[in-house]
Amino acid sequence: MRMIANAAKISANAAAVVELCAAHHMSVVGVSKCVRGEPEIVRAMLRGGVNIIGESRVANIRRIRDSGIECEIMLLRLPALSEVEDVVRLAQYSLNSEAEVVRALSAAAVASGRHHGVLVFMETGDRREGVMPEDAAALCRLVMGLPGLELTGVATCLNCLCGVFPTAENQEAFAEKVESMQRELGLRFPMVSAGHTGNLPLAMKGYVPDCFNQLRVGGAILDGRDDTSGIDLPSPHRDAFKIYAEVIELKDKPSAPEGEVGRDGFTLKVREWPDLGVRRRAILSMGELDAGVQFMRPSRRGISVVGASSDHLVVDVTDADIPIRVGDELEFVASYAAIAFGWSSRYATCTVE
Repeated sequence: MRMIANAAKISANAAAVVELCAAHHMSVVGVSKCVRGEPEIVRAMLRGGVNIIGESRVANIRRIRDSGIECEIMLLRLPALSEVEDVVRLAQYSLNSEAEVVRALSAAAVASGRHHGVLVFMETGDRREGVMPEDAAALCRLVMGLPGLELTGVATCLNCLCGVFPTAENQEAFAEKVESMQRELGLRFPMVSAGHTGNLPLAMKGYVPDCFNQLRVGGAILDGRDDTSGIDLPSPHRDAFKIYAEVIELKDKPSAPEGEVGRDGFTLKVREWPDLGVRRRAILSMGELDAGVQFMRPSRRGISVVGASSDHLVVDVTDADIPIRVGDELEFVASYAAIAFGWSSRYATCTVE
């Protein structure tokens, strides 16, 4: 299996997102965690106008730095205590919710003679990471009093664990809390990082609270979609990433299984298998270990995905517009999850063109 990323399309998507956000006084952190900090894709995002790169793993940030890229970087996943020295050395900013980690970042920054920007991360309903809103001001005060650290701002995130959508109501509630904290602390936060790709549909409707000035965006740049809402975004390209796999078997087979059906051996799900008669089926040299096949769509007309196991992808090619042969490579367009699985797979050959 191989995956190819189109750098020009990624840059164009980034430019479209930057333009949308700029119209609502927001800058864009280009999130590259999906591609493990691939330097050429990072460069494509920067050419598109993002001003900071967001990464979730220190190893990926190290990869970016080793390639010679010197842009500002924000660590998106909360820093581990074991990582603080690398965090202050490699990244300008990090998202934080733990007082103990903040103190460790301060000590690491002082020891290395650096300054590090901290954004206090607030839990606002999705029940993943973040300090509870009533405790956020206290953590901000701690950051303000520690040497080597700068209170860069506050951040939040929805629609990642429990699937809570960003709405006008919950965004306004976050904005009111931010404004209250600014009055209480007697400052204006340089960064109010209000969310991610899932916030773009609200921006398209013109709803952005005045205090919001940043979004952290990966999906809308890489695959051009907001997969959770299904709303079309202004990103011009939804096919920046293509996946290719070879046909290793081609047979006419009954479409319905024979025998008692239970859970499959990989996902442990029980599926319905309608009887469509005898169909032409191709097996490809790619499975769930290579990419999230449910997050891909065939490029050629008349081909549909039947299912996958760990190492095999089965597709129906009965109605393919061009006859399929053993040895052919079939092309698929990858969405965000398929990009993440494929670019992280040791079995995939990933390139940028």
